[in-house]
Amino acid sequence: MPTARTRLVTGSIIWLLGLATLTGLTGCDQPPAPAPTGGSTPTATPPTAPPPPPTTAPKPPPVVLVPITNMVPVKAGTFQRIKFPVTLSRDFWIGKYEVTQAEFTEVLGRNPSHFTGDLSRPVEKVTFLDASNYCAAVTVRERKAGRLPDGYLYRLPYEAEWEYACRAGGTNLFGFGDDASVAADYAWSAENSDASTHPVGQKRPNAWGLHDMHGNVWEWCHDWFEPYPPGPLRDPTGPASSKFKVFKGGGWNQDIEYARSANRFMMAPSNGIHFVGFRIVLAQAPPPANPATP
Repeated sequence: MPTARTRLVTGSIIWLLGLATLTGLTGCDQPPAPAPTGGSTPTATPPTAPPPPPTTAPKPPPVVLVPITNMVPVKAGTFQRIKFPVTLSRDFWIGKYEVTQAEFTEVLGRNPSHFTGDLSRPVEKVTFLDASNYCAAVTVRERKAGRLPDGYLYRLPYEAEWEYACRAGGTNLFGFGDDASVAADYAWSAENSDASTHPVGQKRPNAWGLHDMHGNVWEWCHDWFEPYPPGPLRDPTGPASSKFKVFKGGGWNQDIEYARSANRFMMAPSNGIHFVGFRIVLAQAPPPANPATP
């Protein structure tokens, strides 16, 4: 039988449990921290996302070779020089015309020619160095324009390339045959030039479509001058050095007999004269002369 004291203690416990239920406090629960005053309620910072995996940049499309205007493709082959064959093992392109004063001026910003007044005449009074600089500038321009892949360049023709293109598959004295009496149809020489150059392309081309390979202006070649080696040749480029550079083809200033395909003359590379110009070649760059061996 509970005593009065027991009933008092029990009632107090029941009262306290009821109070805990009304206030939400049970066991070790603590009242919530008061909200901060004077500012916004802080929010949790979301975790930083990991960086995306590195991606490989797409490769640029390959550069497609686009020769400049009026370049004629020439297939590899062999021609006869005096008694011996000369073989060219790689295709190339050669200018259909001699480089004009307009083209030279556009690229290098000056016109050194003696015979002015018509920019379609061939440029002349150019040194070998001038002609080489022109070719180098065209190479840079075309590569920047995305028309010239690595491994190709514009340059002066090697003498063998020039003669091969001039002969156009023939074995005659001239690209048009052996009959000098028809030369006026193909060439400006002392017999018909009136002591002047003429606009390029006015005479008939040879069998490969090349104009003025004989006459109008002589044309610089890439090679240093030396006597021809006595034997067959393959891809000849001339000696490593010498005193003079080769030029070929005849000009307005001399008789047609001097314009034969095999004829060659020479001049210091720093000299320019009013009967020497040039045309250009597009070709693969030659491999190193002495490639390293493993």
